[in-house]
Amino acid sequence: MLTRPQFARFACLAALSFVPVAQGADPVGLRVDASQRGLEVNRQVTAGFNFGNWMNMVEFGKAMRENVPPGTLRFPGGNVGDDQDMIEPVIDLFATNLGLLQTPAPVIIQTRVFQGRTDAIPKNRPEDAAYAAKLAIERKLNVAYWQIGNEPDLFAVTRGDKSWTAERYCEVFRAQATAIKAVDPNAKFAGPGVSGAVPSAAEFLDGFVKGCGDIVDLLTWHIYPTNGTGTAEAALANISEPSRWFAEHRKTWADPVKNPLGHQRKIKFGMTEYGLSWRTDNAIFLADMPAAMFATETALRMAREGLDAAYYFAYQGVGNHGLLDEMGMPRPTFYGFRMIGQLKGHFVEASSDDKDVWVSAVRTVTS
Repeated sequence: MLTRPQFARFACLAALSFVPVAQGADPVGLRVDASQRGLEVNRQVTAGFNFGNWMNMVEFGKAMRENVPPGTLRFPGGNVGDDQDMIEPVIDLFATNLGLLQTPAPVIIQTRVFQGRTDAIPKNRPEDAAYAAKLAIERKLNVAYWQIGNEPDLFAVTRGDKSWTAERYCEVFRAQATAIKAVDPNAKFAGPGVSGAVPSAAEFLDGFVKGCGDIVDLLTWHIYPTNGTGTAEAALANISEPSRWFAEHRKTWADPVKNPLGHQRKIKFGMTEYGLSWRTDNAIFLADMPAAMFATETALRMAREGLDAAYYFAYQGVGNHGLLDEMGMPRPTFYGFRMIGQLKGHFVEASSDDKDVWVSAVRTVTS
C-alpha cells in the first residue's frame, strides 16, 4: 500500500520498490500481475531525445552518456532545421558530437524544407537532401530515418507562407525522398512531424497521409499540451493526450478512404517532439517537477502501448527545454529519464485504485 498527499503521482518501476510519499494520507492500493506479460521496454521510446549541435558535449557528454545514455536521437531538433542547411560543416560537427557522446544509437536526421528567414538561397532542393544523405554515408552515421522538414503545418501560420498546404508538403516530401533513395536505396523516411496545434495539426497530418501513404515509413507528430500557464493539476490532466493521438493516427492510417495509397502497408509511428509546454521562454512545465512527471509518464505509456519511437525535447538546454540547462545543471527531467532509462525487460500488468497514481511495472527475467 501507498499513501499520497493531496497532489502526488509517480511511476512504480522495475524491482517494484514503493516509496511512501506522505504521512497520514489516504492509502492507495497497487496491483501487479507479473504473469501478464506485455511489450518489451523499447529504449527508442524511453530514451529518445532531440539533439542539436549547440549542445555542449565537450563538458557534459560524459555525464550525459553515463546517466542518461540515448536510445535514439533526432537532429537537428526543432525549428533549427528550417533555417539551417544540412551541409558538410553541420554534418561533421554532428558526427563529432556523437563521438564525444560515444553513442551507437540510431538517429533521425531532418532535411531542410522551409526557405528560412534569411536572404540567402536555401539548400532545400531534392539534390540538397541527396547530398546530405551522401555526407551521412561517408561519415558512417547510423541513420534510421530521414525526416523531411519540421512542423510543416506551421509554415502557413507562424512563417506566414499560405502556399504551404499538406498537398504541397507531400510533393516536397516525395521529391526529397526519391532523391535520397537514389543515393541510399535502403533509406527510410519520417514525416510529417506536425506541431502540437489542435486540431489543425491533425488535419494536416491526415492530408499528408492521403497523398503520401505509399512512401512514409515513420508517421510522426508532436505533443505540447500547454503554454506554460495554469495549475499543475490541470496541466498533468493532459497525460491522456499522447495515447489519444497515437490511437487517432493509427486509425487514420488503417482507413482506406483516408489512406488510399498505403493503408495496407505496415509502418511505424513516432512522436518526434513532446513536452508538457511549448513555451520555450517560460520555465513553468518545462524545467520543473510537473514537466518531469509528464515526460517520463508519457514515455512509459507510449512504450507500453507500442509506439515505435519518441523524442523528448530536448537532450540539453534549449531555453527552458532540456534535461540540463545551458550551464549543465540537471533539471527534474534529467532524473526522471535517468530512472526510466535503466528499465530492461517486459512490462507486466499493473494498476492503481486511484487514477491520480500512475503505475508501471517491468519484470526483468534473469537466468
